[in-house]
Amino acid sequence: MRIGFAAALTAFVLMAVGACGTDVPAGLADKVESGCPELLKPEPLAVITQGFVVSEVNSVETNGCQVFVSTGRQVLNVGIVAYSSPEESERLTPMLCSSGTLDANTKSCADDEPGGRHTVHAAAGKWSVVVSVYEVPVNDDVKEAVQQIVEDLRSSDKTRG
Repeated sequence: MRIGFAAALTAFVLMAVGACGTDVPAGLADKVESGCPELLKPEPLAVITQGFVVSEVNSVETNGCQVFVSTGRQVLNVGIVAYSSPEESERLTPMLCSSGTLDANTKSCADDEPGGRHTVHAAAGKWSVVVSVYEVPVNDDVKEAVQQIVEDLRSSDKTRG
């Protein structure tokens, strides 16, 4: 009986710790929802902007989003462009990559540029997605957050229609 209880308690604790995820600063979710609905979620943005105060999240156009921090620096740009078909997107998106190809598994490519810019281009159905991070230290967590933004866009109503 004690072993069963201990196992159940351990499983509960592991589930609770795993569900914690990234802390989203107060007000960030509202900024994302009002500034970039359907293009961005607050959790990956919180990872990218950790240590900074997000001052502005806005859509410069219907299919684009910019994020600025309190220093006035732009730290994130998200954009999507529609093509006539998924095949067209998969044919043209690689032209935006420095390698000229998309990874077969992820249908994306990543470029790290001098000065700390990290950009991912990806095919998402008939859409081409670009996510660029500027002015923040790019580590594995930031790269995973960028990939999460791409995956979120792939499963969003915005790109599925």
